[in-house]
Parts: sequence; structure tokens; C-alpha cells
Amino acid sequence: MQTPIPEEEIRAGELSAATKKRLAEGLITPLDVEVAQILYKINERYNISNASFFRALDLGKTVLILTKGEAGVLIGKQGKTVSELSSAIGRKVRIAEVRGDMRKTVSDIIMPAQLLGINKVFHEGREVTKVRIGKRELAHLPLDLASLEKALKSLLESEVQIVFE
Repeated sequence: MQTPIPEEEIRAGELSAATKKRLAEGLITPLDVEVAQILYKINERYNISNASFFRALDLGKTVLILTKGEAGVLIGKQGKTVSELSSAIGRKVRIAEVRGDMRKTVSDIIMPAQLLGINKVFHEGREVTKVRIGKRELAHLPLDLASLEKALKSLLESEVQIVFE
């Protein structure tokens, strides 16, 4: 299983100096460490060794788990893995794939709402990523707007504007 924390460190229950440095620099977060530890325990029961956990984003009531592999592996059969992960963390968990296609990733995050499009625009001399969602989809968003904007800003690594058309 791929995680931002080496498996040996998770197994030993102690982080190396290099991992502690990455944690101090903000390259990984305490939530990343917690999720990696939980996934390691879940792997002992459900064999999710093909899973690829990339990053965890704290969105308040929800934790967004980003994977570079198949999201289905972390969701598990009948949602058992994600359900156990949610119980261990104590908050709702959403899984999204991070691949080259940003449109697919954003669609995964806002599902079941449908994405109209993503545009790069220039506003007051800076680049802004405009995420366009249909007005009727507002009720279908899985996250509140502030959490959604925070997640997309972190994921897209740019200023994000959510627009309902």
C-alpha cells in the first residue's frame, strides 16, 4: 500500500527524522499520518495493499482522502473500507482520485452534483480557477461551499471561484 508515510514507520509506531521534518515543513499533515496508520490496520483485515493514499484534507465535518490509484480500493466492497475509515476518524470520509484529468477529480469531489466546466481566468492580474456548477446542483453538493472551496483550492493549488450558472 502506498501512503505518504513509509510502512516501516507505521509498523514501528514511530516516525523517522525525515518524516518528522516533512511534517514540520507542512509537506504532510498529522491527519495524513493518522489516516496512514488507520489504513495500515484496515489492510490487515481487508487486504487493500493495492490502495494508493496520497493526501488527506480536513474539511471540518468531512475528511477528503485523495488517491492516485483506483478510488474503489479505498471504498471497498459495499463501502466497508471507507465506512471503517470514517468510524476510526470520527467524521464522514469522501474518496477522490487525483489523476492527470482535473475535471474528473473535481467531478469526484462534488459528486452527486454535476460539473459544468473548469476554466482558468485572469482576475485583477492573477490567475483564478473558475469551477462552474449548475444552479440546480447546489442542493446536491456533498460539502458546504466553504469546505468545497477549501478542498479545491488545496487540490488545484490556485485561487478558486465556484460559480453557479
